[in-house]
Amino acid sequence: MLKSFAYTLLPFSVCAVCSVSYSQPIATPALTTQIEGPRLDLQRKGTIQQFSMKSKYTPNEYFIQVYIPYTAAPKTGYPVLYMLDGNAVFNNASSIAQSLDGGSEKMGLDPVVIVTIGYPSDTQFSGQQRALDYTPLPKNTPQKDERYQYGGAENFLKFIQNELKPRIQQSIEINPQQQTLFGHSFGGLFTLNTLFKHPQSFNRYVAASPSLWFDQNLLAKQLQQFKPQKLDSKSPLLVMTTVGTAEGRGRSPKGNQTMQSNSDFFREFEALTSDQLKYWHFSHPAEQHITNMYASLPKTILLAACNSTENCEKLFNEK
Repeated sequence: MLKSFAYTLLPFSVCAVCSVSYSQPIATPALTTQIEGPRLDLQRKGTIQQFSMKSKYTPNEYFIQVYIPYTAAPKTGYPVLYMLDGNAVFNNASSIAQSLDGGSEKMGLDPVVIVTIGYPSDTQFSGQQRALDYTPLPKNTPQKDERYQYGGAENFLKFIQNELKPRIQQSIEINPQQQTLFGHSFGGLFTLNTLFKHPQSFNRYVAASPSLWFDQNLLAKQLQQFKPQKLDSKSPLLVMTTVGTAEGRGRSPKGNQTMQSNSDFFREFEALTSDQLKYWHFSHPAEQHITNMYASLPKTILLAACNSTENCEKLFNEK
């Protein structure tokens, strides 16, 4: 059974996200050994470390925050959780991860390194940057808003794979078989798009309130084409999605139709569960779109921390 952990909501402001496109030639991400910037200070375990990064793949600058557990790394290395919207999630996520340090062996949990990807901004949600980075290049006309651009997801993934991951791995002993990606809303769109197009980029995926509407339900089309049984992996992919039950409250009948199509998406995803893919979906009572992000953090960190498929199933397979 899933164990419950307390979480604290932070004050937040929400930025809208919307349209146009940005792209470079598409290539499958691959790790590189060319790394710039200082190494992380491993003597400061249990503390927050942060730095900025510019990418050769995107026009954005990134504010990276890292939590390294107090507890020594397991023999296989630390599991690592990469999280989008870092400005909004780091404080809560690192607090939850710290609460697990050294005291959860009986639950089959390892101490987790938290790496959040944000932007050098005073706001928790950087609308323009995240709209570009988190969305695939649309084939159809997206919701129009001339302030924003869409379509940089492939290049943003290259930044994570080719620039950020090597920076983390040169300094911290990471378990390459236990790397998790978390995203909310447009970040959830990015997470599932990465799963469907580049499933080997991470071992585990968590999408909270993913923007299923984007590009005329692009993710639903990708789901139909996704064949997990063809994955060449030693261990199954672990995938989790979450929604808040109050996300559609007060919407028009059209919005209710969207809610129905979203429910269909999650049911169809569950039908893909196999030896190659383990999938869990959770509806969080009374949570709105933004608050569902925070409600999803305890489960996300538990999924990142559980050190075997069997232990993950013990946590999340509700009786």
